[in-house]
Amino acid sequence: MTRKSFIKGAAILAAAGLISKFIGALFRIPMMNLIGSTGMSYYQMAYPIYSFLLIVSTAGIPTAISKLVAENIALRNYRDAHKVFQLSVRLMLIIGLSTFSLFSAGSRLTAKIMGAEEAYYSILAIAPSLVFVTLISSFRGYFQGMQYMTPTALSQIIEQTGKLVLGLWFASLFIDRGPEYGAAAAVVGVTLSEGAALALLMGMYQKKKKEIIYNIQHSPRPRTSVSNRSILSRLIIISFPITIGASIMPLVNVADSLIVVNRLVQIGFSESQAKSLYGVLTGGANPLINFPAVLTIALAMSLVPAISESYASRDQKGIAQKTSTGIRLTLLLGLPAAAGMAVLSRPICALLYSSLPESEITVTGEILAILSVGVIFLTMVQTLTAILQGLNKMTVPVGNLAIGALFKVVVTYILVGNPGINVRGAAFGTVVCYGVAAVLDLAAVVRYARTPVPFMEFIVKPVIAVSVMSLSVYFANGFFSTVLSASKATLLSIVVGVVVYAIVLLAAGAIKKQDLELMPGGRKLGRLLLKLKLVRD
Repeated sequence: MTRKSFIKGAAILAAAGLISKFIGALFRIPMMNLIGSTGMSYYQMAYPIYSFLLIVSTAGIPTAISKLVAENIALRNYRDAHKVFQLSVRLMLIIGLSTFSLFSAGSRLTAKIMGAEEAYYSILAIAPSLVFVTLISSFRGYFQGMQYMTPTALSQIIEQTGKLVLGLWFASLFIDRGPEYGAAAAVVGVTLSEGAALALLMGMYQKKKKEIIYNIQHSPRPRTSVSNRSILSRLIIISFPITIGASIMPLVNVADSLIVVNRLVQIGFSESQAKSLYGVLTGGANPLINFPAVLTIALAMSLVPAISESYASRDQKGIAQKTSTGIRLTLLLGLPAAAGMAVLSRPICALLYSSLPESEITVTGEILAILSVGVIFLTMVQTLTAILQGLNKMTVPVGNLAIGALFKVVVTYILVGNPGINVRGAAFGTVVCYGVAAVLDLAAVVRYARTPVPFMEFIVKPVIAVSVMSLSVYFANGFFSTVLSASKATLLSIVVGVVVYAIVLLAAGAIKKQDLELMPGGRKLGRLLLKLKLVRD
């Protein structure tokens, strides 16, 4: 797989991810306005345990599948590549049914432990989606291993569209009965949207089946056939550490759900105030820092099979090139996103959550300003983890994230218990968590990928561009706010920031012609800018 092909794959996933996140925002923002911060807290309380079981079910398997499929395809062994997929479907169906049964049986107890028995309905409503998502992961892993990213992209869009339409519709029908029923109805929309995404992937698999069979028939037969037990063993060996690593943050979120509300009550907040602040944290600020991560998640998903292929072929030059490209693009995307959120934290929250009380908008903005620093580290962790997974160093990022998570729990517990900091302490804990993990991961990548990190290209030029962008956004927002409405001023300031950042990057020579391939029509734009000597080849 060439550098261009993995960037193309990342571009497809990034585009779909941005669309999905946009649709997701269209869901969460009116949902927050519809069911309120209390209803959102019930909605969010269904997610920590669910996310944990979901990650146990699916996190490692898609990566393991894509890795094994990519390795087999690199050797033109399409027969074993398809066998990996077939076995994974059976395995995931068993896991999905098991986690669904466990989650359903413990739903009432889970809600009680969390201190919000009203969340029981939301927890129960989301349980069936565990079966759908586990099967979805098998199909996505297989397609990604073939570097066929369109099914994953389309299924993501279907998921979010279904959630938007059905979730808001159902919530509007039941909100009059109380916030707990409105939240549960919204969750039903999530479950149905997962079923629709699975149906789409199954249809796309059937459409591609002739090509798959043709490749299998023309695949040279190996001297010894790989047994089902051997494939399952490798799937488990690869996926287990990835699953453990992916389970860490959901477990930390579970800890957050137990720590934050209880600690706030301990320092004098009423139970309703504590739940409202938890809803603001998890339903208002936390989702916003995931927007920039969409691009780096897409990059990471494409990097795993790309680096796995180079690793299987012992192509050290290819590993170094892909690693360097991945890190540099991550910084070029993560730094401006973090700076923009920091400068416009309150205006962004006022724009998105206009129906919330002024006090809640202010708190959400303060939390977002803190979390914005974590965007840099979060995006780096995602990319660096993918690189290490491609290099068969699955356990390294797991240990690093576990260390960061321990810091997170301690910092959150201490700071949330401080009346002057309260719920903001959870945001500080998140920043510390990803910061520790990112530094440790970067050291590991430099060591194992044998890839230098040029200070000028990776740090100095992006930081200069981000600094100029931040100043332009700050002054633009101040000016526009005097002549336009707050919402228009915020949107125009964001546009100014994007344009200024792009201009400074071009002037500093930080963008290469190949980087523009991530954009629709980027190849033509790259040729034009190359002629104008605004980019390097």
